[in-house]
Amino acid sequence: MANYKQVSYGSQGGDVTELQKLLNKNGYNLDADGIYGGKTQAAVKDYQKKSGLIVDGIAGKNTWSSLTTGSKKAASGDTGSTGDTGFKYNPYQQSDVVTKAQEILNQHMQNRPGEYQSQWQSQLNDILGKILNREEFSYDLNGDALYQQYKDQYMNQGQMAMMDTMGQAAAMTGGYGNSYAQSVGQQAYNSYLQGLNDKVPELYQLALSKYNQEGQNLQNQFALVGAMEDQEYGRYRDKVGDWESEYSRLQDRYDTERDYDYGRWADDRNFEYGRWTNDRNYRYQQERDKISDEQWEREFEEAKRRYDQEWDMKYGSRGGRTGGTGGEGGPDNPENSPGAGETEAKMEEYVRRMLNNGRSTQFNPEAVIKGNSSLTNEERQVALEILDAYISGGYMKLIKEERN
Repeated sequence: MANYKQVSYGSQGGDVTELQKLLNKNGYNLDADGIYGGKTQAAVKDYQKKSGLIVDGIAGKNTWSSLTTGSKKAASGDTGSTGDTGFKYNPYQQSDVVTKAQEILNQHMQNRPGEYQSQWQSQLNDILGKILNREEFSYDLNGDALYQQYKDQYMNQGQMAMMDTMGQAAAMTGGYGNSYAQSVGQQAYNSYLQGLNDKVPELYQLALSKYNQEGQNLQNQFALVGAMEDQEYGRYRDKVGDWESEYSRLQDRYDTERDYDYGRWADDRNFEYGRWTNDRNYRYQQERDKISDEQWEREFEEAKRRYDQEWDMKYGSRGGRTGGTGGEGGPDNPENSPGAGETEAKMEEYVRRMLNNGRSTQFNPEAVIKGNSSLTNEERQVALEILDAYISGGYMKLIKEERN
């Protein structure tokens, strides 16, 4: 597996792109744009839930490993079988309630507000450009229209004052012009020019005030448009916040419905598996009991065969014990007296039945024989001898093992 880093909501880059591609291979429909948004987060959570992973919406080591190796738990890749055990079950299929909740969630994801688009940004940029690119204040008299008006006015008034003063001076000398008249007329004209010069500071202040006011107006416009921008962006954020709140609600609803639905399915599956396991164990135990019984019967028959063999080797054939003369089967042997063979056969059958029927852990065959009042002393003695032969032949060991 490649070395992928942990990514979550808000992450961007090549790892997110690869994550989106892997999710798409698992049946999701994401844009491989490298942006870990709400749709990618929802797909990761759904994949984690189906894969039996911790559902946190964060693509960490386990999620990457599952996506790259294709290893999933029964929640998503369920085949309806537990492998070699033979237990079969119906794979999980989400209910209509879960499907509807998922459809509503997916539809809501499609309605996520797009990126913010400002209708005031161009105006803000334009006003800001004017503020930042304003030239420094400078005052040009010749370029001041108001100064030109004052200039024309003062010059005209100066000329008229000069002519009046010269006329008055000439009248005093009989109507003839002279240097005095010319001098006083020039003084009158200069007086008006000085008045024009006195207006220059006033005009400078007016121009400066106008420059400052224009700057303030630009700042006021920027603040006003900025307030409109803030208001519009605030409404956008409220819209996004409402969408995210509704998304969380719908996601919680989907998670709750699916957890309940899957949990109920898992409970039913586990219950059926428990029943299947119990039935299998019961059948297995029956088979083992049958095998054990058959084995016991074979060992029991073998023990009887050995007993009979030892009896025959010790006493001769059963036919020899029922009569005849000579050897151990002769008349001098008490066991060869009339009826001895019948007693042994009878007691042997009695001991075998007693051992077959009395196989409890508290069973004491010797005590049973001694306490049986229906037996004669001879029968009791023969039965105890047969029991001793069974014990030495291994029959009681079989009985003990069967009890355990």
